[in-house]
Amino acid sequence: MTRHIQSDALKLLSWLGCTMVLGAILAPLIFYLGKSMADLPVFDGYISAVLKRSDFDRYFNRAMLLAALVCIIPLLRSLKLGRKSLTLKANPFWKSHFLGGFFLAGGFLLALGGAYLALGIFESENRFDLRMAGKFMVTALAVSLLEEWIFRGLLLDAVLRSSRTFIALFFVTFFFALVHFLKPPGTIDLNDADVKITTGFWMVGQIFMHFGNPVFIAAEFATLFAVGGVLGWARLRTSSLWLGIGLHSGWVFSYELYRYHTFMPKRYSAELFLPYIGTDLKSGLIPLAIVCLTGVVSAIWLYSRHRRH
Repeated sequence: MTRHIQSDALKLLSWLGCTMVLGAILAPLIFYLGKSMADLPVFDGYISAVLKRSDFDRYFNRAMLLAALVCIIPLLRSLKLGRKSLTLKANPFWKSHFLGGFFLAGGFLLALGGAYLALGIFESENRFDLRMAGKFMVTALAVSLLEEWIFRGLLLDAVLRSSRTFIALFFVTFFFALVHFLKPPGTIDLNDADVKITTGFWMVGQIFMHFGNPVFIAAEFATLFAVGGVLGWARLRTSSLWLGIGLHSGWVFSYELYRYHTFMPKRYSAELFLPYIGTDLKSGLIPLAIVCLTGVVSAIWLYSRHRRH
């Protein structure tokens, strides 16, 4: 059994390494391509504006996502996953699980955002736009469906074949947090003219330098780990992905909606409130506590609901 665990772990780490290398190679190429296509008549309008104003950080994120999707194909083949999951079951309560998770996660996170606004830590901007809200909802659903299928569906199912439940949950949760850690630090200010063919690898180096910062571990990585833990618990508790999809999409939607409508005033530095409060709704020990609270309330709600049935 130990040999199988080590084999699966090595395959997942190999996927992560290949993703970083391929993403670092693709990032400047996609950046150059996007900037050169921005002036083409066929992309005139909204798409052209997005291509022009997007900085290297955004292109880097998209390159890493593309690399992860490309590299996951050989990973799934190497794990020899069957078409039918051994641990997932049909969920007759999938609608209530999805909606309940969405409103619990989104409600708690937006309540935290409201408290930030009331305290003056953040200030509002941009009037409510239904079109933008719809865009955020589509993004939230797409992200949650894809990631829950990959992490809590395929990968957790694969690790559960050869390890105990707690070990499998811990490993996949840690891996989930590590993959989401592959985003450029918000403090990097890189001009378009400074982007070179090797900038993607430089960016990867900047990302991993954060692991030497205990404040960052407390403010960022711990929250990602808690999110993965709650989602993993939801999947194991219900033998289904729907509660996790609801929770995940609720977090993503409320985060994107709040980020669009608020900003942290310039009179506050990015490190002023760390490790308790970061520059957005997912950074800091307070958001970490909110994620844990969401998990506890979800467990109570799930217990009381199924007790009635």
